[in-house]
Amino acid sequence: MRSVESNLYRNEKINVRERKKKKRDPERTTGIIFVIPLMIFVIVFTFFPAIYSFAISLFHYDPFFHDIHFVGFSNYLYVIRDPAFIKSLINVLIYTAVVVTVQTFLAFGYALLFNTASKISRVARAIVFIPAVVSPVSMSIIFIWVFSNTGLVNYFLSFFGIPPHNWLFSTVYAFPAIMAMNIFTTAPYFMIVYSAGLQAIPQEVMDAAKIDGLKSGLRRFRYVYFPLMRFSTILVVILGLTGAMQLFDQIYVITDGGPARATYVPLMYIYNRTFVYVGDIGLAAAASFVLFVIILVLTITQRRVITERRW
Repeated sequence: MRSVESNLYRNEKINVRERKKKKRDPERTTGIIFVIPLMIFVIVFTFFPAIYSFAISLFHYDPFFHDIHFVGFSNYLYVIRDPAFIKSLINVLIYTAVVVTVQTFLAFGYALLFNTASKISRVARAIVFIPAVVSPVSMSIIFIWVFSNTGLVNYFLSFFGIPPHNWLFSTVYAFPAIMAMNIFTTAPYFMIVYSAGLQAIPQEVMDAAKIDGLKSGLRRFRYVYFPLMRFSTILVVILGLTGAMQLFDQIYVITDGGPARATYVPLMYIYNRTFVYVGDIGLAAAASFVLFVIILVLTITQRRVITERRW
């Protein structure tokens, strides 16, 4: 009798499992159908170009004179010893440290300032967000005028008796001007990320923080906002870091790497090696992979610092 009951129970369990499997099969097939086009797109436009670029980086490849021959890792050795690339790397690391830090805190400040449901707050948030939706080239053209001799910056400084200055032609002030422009245009974008994170914090947590005596903004940020929005901060910093390290369009439009390479960055180096200096594509590909490794190391490092450190 017990064996019959156990067999019936086993058969019923098998039937239930088979029915669930039949129900899942159409869903699995539908999921695969939707994923296949995306996988093809990623393979064709991401993985294949990356592998092909790495292969090219091992060759001296000059398409203008049809000159191609294997050089191994000589391109990489040349890149890491090239003073122009080292200068561009130092510039972009300084730029990244300043811009990512300032825009992260500014974005969080924007989010706190406009974290209300009032109509004024929504309108103000929309106005602040406008620079984030304007194309970088258009913003670059606007800021060429802003920092020119007759631009907006010199106009305001004239009220304090400061003579006009062409900021973008100065080896000292050109890069800070571009930093200011990018902070102004990117901080509103990351404000949306922090706004979503703030709205996800339960009101009970904020009430408990007030009861526990966390009334000052700094203490509330230290013990409430930062721990609960750590993953939002990771996203903001990673996106900001990768974007800053790949700075190109604003530099190309505004200064073209000058004056005296004061605003020279790695992507300008790669562009010049590809299209300006005869066309050594293998060397440019090697420089791009060196930049990729640096971005990867910085991303992993900052992620571990934010997630593992006990603040």
